[in-house]
Amino acid sequence: MTKGLQVRVLMVCLALVAGLSALSGRLIYLQWGSADDLSSSNPGRTVKRPLLAQNGYIVDRNEEVIARNNPVTTIIVDKKNLADASVVAAGVAHARAVLHEDWASGSEQRRDRIVSSIRHDILSNRSDEEIVQQHLAFLANILTPHLDEYEHRDDLLAKIGPVKRGARGEQILAKEIPEEIADRIQDSVKENRIQCLRFEKSYRRIYPNPKLAAHVVGLVNYKGEGVAGIEKAMSRYLHGKDGYEITKRDARNLPLGKTSGVIMPPITGRDVQLALDLGLQAIVEEELDAGLAFAESVRGAIVVMKPQTGEVLAMASRPTYDLNKRENVDVAGVNYATQAVYEPGSTFKIIATSAAIECGLANSWTRVFCHDGVCNELKPPVKDYAPFGWLTLEEVLAKSSNIGTYQFAKMVGRERFYDYMEAYGFGKRTGIDLGGEQAGLTSRSTNNREFASKCYGYAVNVTPLQVANAYCAIANGGKLMKPLLVKSVMMPNGQRIETYEPEVIRQVISPETAKMMRRALATVTEPGGTATLGAVPGFGVAGKTGTAWKVIDGGYDKNRKVASFAGMLPVDNPEFVCVVVIDDPRTPNASHGGGTIAAPIFSKVAGRLASAMNLKPTRAVVAPLASQ
Repeated sequence: MTKGLQVRVLMVCLALVAGLSALSGRLIYLQWGSADDLSSSNPGRTVKRPLLAQNGYIVDRNEEVIARNNPVTTIIVDKKNLADASVVAAGVAHARAVLHEDWASGSEQRRDRIVSSIRHDILSNRSDEEIVQQHLAFLANILTPHLDEYEHRDDLLAKIGPVKRGARGEQILAKEIPEEIADRIQDSVKENRIQCLRFEKSYRRIYPNPKLAAHVVGLVNYKGEGVAGIEKAMSRYLHGKDGYEITKRDARNLPLGKTSGVIMPPITGRDVQLALDLGLQAIVEEELDAGLAFAESVRGAIVVMKPQTGEVLAMASRPTYDLNKRENVDVAGVNYATQAVYEPGSTFKIIATSAAIECGLANSWTRVFCHDGVCNELKPPVKDYAPFGWLTLEEVLAKSSNIGTYQFAKMVGRERFYDYMEAYGFGKRTGIDLGGEQAGLTSRSTNNREFASKCYGYAVNVTPLQVANAYCAIANGGKLMKPLLVKSVMMPNGQRIETYEPEVIRQVISPETAKMMRRALATVTEPGGTATLGAVPGFGVAGKTGTAWKVIDGGYDKNRKVASFAGMLPVDNPEFVCVVVIDDPRTPNASHGGGTIAAPIFSKVAGRLASAMNLKPTRAVVAPLASQ
């Protein structure tokens, strides 16, 4: 090989080595170098962002909205690019471009060229820090007037914090901005070419009547997932399916091109219709609050059911909370109607008396001896609040005799009494579509004294809903129903995709026995009964009072009570059952029994419900005599 050829080969080799070295260096730079210097034309990476779905609505039986969604927006600033003069210069350029003589009459393309030219000039003649600070000022001027949480521009700038090259991450500037305000801000930001802001759309759960049926409706978390009440129990229908958006972004996390990439739209959740009637619910809530105020109590519940179907028309518990504000949920989150257990006292006397009738052992006029107030068959003795001699079954209920009830329970027998207790649904959850329901506590004790206590509502624990459901069986001809809270599931267009029908759990007593029990219970609110204050003008009311001492520190405290009343009207064909439970009344203005505390609340609730439901009076209303 000649010397000249050797030189040429060497030169080619050196050129190849230099070229490959340069290429390797560029590849290393791209892999490990500063991302701040990468061009937005780089193929970059794909980013997948969720598109949150709307939850379905919750509506009442008349399709009045209980829970809905408000579109809201979160504004997020990209702090990394906010400190990049080459990114934010467009906003600064736009502020100068609007003063250009051709701006007003120019086309969109012409305006883009004007901004591009001014941007190039700004980047060439101003410091990066000056550009960044001026853009930051424009950004604050546009956002501050629309955001109530920032009184001055400086407050927003303080929220953003120091803006300097090398900053990382994102900063949330405002959450849950109403859609109309967010749209105005976004339009202004786009028009002024302000950079580095992201508008993240989502939905806020809104409750138009936030203090009605709070424990029934329940709550959702920040993801829109149900965490309590119907929101949780029916979450599989209410909670929609989130979608997503895939976009290509460069190393600065800025979108590449003008296309939006791939979008998978979210799927809206299904609507859920409840059996609740918000009009009736409002009545119940008002009267419960008034009753608790009079009783000087803070805990209690009212449950209203339609006995023929088991539909829950209203359910209110105290203490409660505002669904929108969510204050004191930890303290007030317990649904007293389904989660609190108490000893029911005399409302439980329907078990022994109806069982005696159903077994053919007694009727309304069967008489038992009540031992003049003290029955020494057991130790400690069974006592009445007054000395009674011979009483009929009706009189036992009207006077609320413990001894008389025990006599009928003995006729039935211990094991058969327990069978009926369980048949009425006590000791088991009712199956209502609400989480956290308590089963109560019953036992088939072989101790005769405990058996006697159970007959008149001690040594058992129940929930207000269980009592209401049991009284529905008396009202509807003997059928124990599953409480029906959810009526249907609907598509957003109103098409029903699932309907929940009334469900009979079992026939507890015969229609004849149920009718006899209603007539017997009607004597309770008549003169001589324990609940004359539970009467409703124009209607016959069947019901039963309940008063039970509370267990405090392992023993009964005779100064602390639970007062209750379970009633229905009209007597012959009840349209609703209403149970009132007031925990620990303290008022000095009345005795703390079911007849003086709970029965008057029932009377007010039932009278207003009858009017709201357009029920026709079944009895003449006697007007008071005019004064002479």
